[in-house]
Amino acid sequence: MAALSPCANERAGKRADKMTDKIATLILAAGAATRFGSAKQLLVHNGKSLLQRCIDRANAVSPGHVYVVLGAHHDHIQPTVSASRIVLNRDWRSGLGSSIAAGVRSLEQDYAGVLILLADQAEVDRDDLDKLVGAFDGERTVAAYYAGKCGVPALFPKSLFPHLAALSGDSGAKTLLNQPGKAVLQLDLPCAAMDIDSPEDWVAFNARS
Repeated sequence: MAALSPCANERAGKRADKMTDKIATLILAAGAATRFGSAKQLLVHNGKSLLQRCIDRANAVSPGHVYVVLGAHHDHIQPTVSASRIVLNRDWRSGLGSSIAAGVRSLEQDYAGVLILLADQAEVDRDDLDKLVGAFDGERTVAAYYAGKCGVPALFPKSLFPHLAALSGDSGAKTLLNQPGKAVLQLDLPCAAMDIDSPEDWVAFNARS
C-alpha cells in the first residue's frame, strides 16, 4: 500500500490542482437504507445533511463536476441538495453496480477520470479525496485501501468508463479494483471503512465528531 511522503504530498497537491476540471465526482446515494430504517442521506450533522456534506467535499476537489445518483427516496432527497447534477437510477433496486453504470453513462464531458464515492462514508474528508486526485496520472486507477482490500473512494481512468458503464447488480466497482493483474495504485485510507449502515453507526459517528 502506498504511503505518500511530504514531498510526494506536495507533488500530489500540484497535480490535484491541475486535474480538478478534468475529473468528475460520482456520489452514490440511491439505496433505500433498509438497515438504517429511513433515508439516511438526509441525516443532519452540524447543520448539513449527510449527502450535502459529501457533495461539498466533492465540490472542493472537482468544483462544478459533481454528479449524484439517486434512486429510493429521490423525491424527498433531490429538493434538499445543491451544487450537483442529479442522475436518477430507476433500476436502483438491482444494486450498486446499476448506480455506477447510470452515473458514468450520464457524464456530460470528456473527463480524464471519475472519482466514485459513497454518500455514507462520513469520515472521508477533503484531504483524503485530494490525495486520491493528486496521485492520479490519467492511466492507473487510484483506490482507497482498507479492511484488507481496495474499495471506494476510487478514481478510475477514462479507459475503464466502458467497464463501469456495463456494471450491474450489487457487485459495484470492487470487481475492477481487486482483480489480479489490474493496475491499481492503493492508498491507505482506513477512515473509508466506516459507513453509516445502522442507527448505532450514526450514534458512534456523532460521538467521535
